[in-house]
Amino acid sequence: MFSFRSYVFILLCALPFIGMTQVVSEANAGVSSTKPLKWDTNYYRKYSERFIIAVYQSERRYNIEMDPQNPLDTLNVKSNYTADANKVTGVEVDFDKVSLSVGFKSTPPENVTQKGKTSYSNFGFSFGGNKWLLETSYRKFKGFYDQNTSNYDTSYQAGKPFYQNPSMVNESVKAKFFYFTNNKKFAYKSAYSCVYRQMKSSASWVLTGNVYYNSIRTDSSFAPKLIRQYYDSYAYLNGMRMLGISGGGGFSVNIILWKKLFLNITGIGNIEAQWRKNSWIDRPKNLVSYTTMSFDGRVAFGYNNKNFFITVGSLNDVNLYNSGKLLITSKFFSGNFTFGYRFKAKPPAWYKKIQATKLYNMI
Repeated sequence: MFSFRSYVFILLCALPFIGMTQVVSEANAGVSSTKPLKWDTNYYRKYSERFIIAVYQSERRYNIEMDPQNPLDTLNVKSNYTADANKVTGVEVDFDKVSLSVGFKSTPPENVTQKGKTSYSNFGFSFGGNKWLLETSYRKFKGFYDQNTSNYDTSYQAGKPFYQNPSMVNESVKAKFFYFTNNKKFAYKSAYSCVYRQMKSSASWVLTGNVYYNSIRTDSSFAPKLIRQYYDSYAYLNGMRMLGISGGGGFSVNIILWKKLFLNITGIGNIEAQWRKNSWIDRPKNLVSYTTMSFDGRVAFGYNNKNFFITVGSLNDVNLYNSGKLLITSKFFSGNFTFGYRFKAKPPAWYKKIQATKLYNMI
């Protein structure tokens, strides 16, 4: 099995080749051409010659729910490990087909004693137009607490510290591919990167493909000592490294009022193949494989004008890791407030030549 750094290196090295070999989407109004545009301008507009800078603040939370499938566990004392990234401030830059965002934790939580400290880092890169889109991301959370402490610790009192696992880390790198069937009338990116602006309501089926590497690890066992007995053979599990490949689809809709106010709702389900490497305190590592499901839900609403936009959105990922005796549900939640402005920018001559090529206009 490759290490985490190996997967990061492979994905990052692949990005330039993706940019060179994948065909870039629709023709844009900034390139002089006699060919008609490949989308319905009554439904959306594309800002190809605008340099977009956005500032966002978000609250991000990662939940890892561990539920031992033990019939003797009559109290259902599953652990709900949570990492709060409190308030994250970041910057996003968009131009034509490329989006880059960087976030960092800006405000420490007010209840460090009760919940412990969580460190967080995030990097995102997306490439593509309105017909297809590739999203890549890197996330790392360190420091979790168990929200369900009171369910199994009889000495716990409200307001006291939860059971904490400061060495627990979740680290992931993901690449998601989206294909939108109604790309001539529907602009998904109008709600999330605002290189486009949807002016009439429209919807589209979405086809998806995903690949990711996810690592959950800790110095000690995942199972708290007070309920370790219910974990049976998984009582001393302290690491899981997963490689997942999935495919599926869903639906996305943009609801527009007065050509400026918008609401986007997107829901996607995937069938997923997983290859896992488990680490233990009391035995050697082992490799297993499973078939399961993953889910992606997104909501965004706001104001999208000619020059600036305001967006409030939510992004949610759910992955299931079920071994039969232990069900692990991984949930990522991100709530964002974004304010951005489109600055007029004349593309350089070499970039205009790329925009005028047949390769650029094929998709």
